[in-house]
Amino acid sequence: MCNAFNTAQKTEKIPLPFGGNPPDSLSDEPETRLIRRTDSTPVILPDGTLTEMRWGFQRKGLGVINNTRSDNLESPVWKESFARRPCLIPLISYYEWSGPKGHKRTHLFRSAAQQWLYAAGLWEPNTELGDCVSMLTTHANDFVSPIHHRMPAFLDQERQNQYLSQSLSTLEPSVLSLEVNDAPNPLLKNPPRHTQGELF
Repeated sequence: MCNAFNTAQKTEKIPLPFGGNPPDSLSDEPETRLIRRTDSTPVILPDGTLTEMRWGFQRKGLGVINNTRSDNLESPVWKESFARRPCLIPLISYYEWSGPKGHKRTHLFRSAAQQWLYAAGLWEPNTELGDCVSMLTTHANDFVSPIHHRMPAFLDQERQNQYLSQSLSTLEPSVLSLEVNDAPNPLLKNPPRHTQGELF
């Protein structure tokens, strides 16, 4: 799940969710860029540093692992990074798909309040690829579950600080209000203009 999302085209346009008064809305929405697996994406570290990392851990035999289940953090793949390297991934919106193979429908989720979304993440250094980040996912909330059983672990401001300070022990489905619309499939090389029935 969550194999593509949108963030700001220019990293400096991304507000930090703490240490100041970030914009409450995306009324002046910045130009967006699509992030797919292995793309470079903005990441916020606990000290407030805004940097770029490759989206996806690389594992021999498993390929690129861009999402991490919040109920599987004791796995050797994630345990050290979760314990030592938390981060946030800022999003404007993210994509999900539903329907049968060959006729999947593309859905675009975003904040119902037109706010930035901050997903819990963890990262690891990689000598060949540079620093790599993975997005944490939880069980879907009631709004998302009709479309997909998982969703990014979005955090409100209180939980952002708790997560980055490593005082948040569990990640529950997000209570943030979302909205969803049909969208062209961004993973196609030449997305059609219509928003339903794309091949995936």
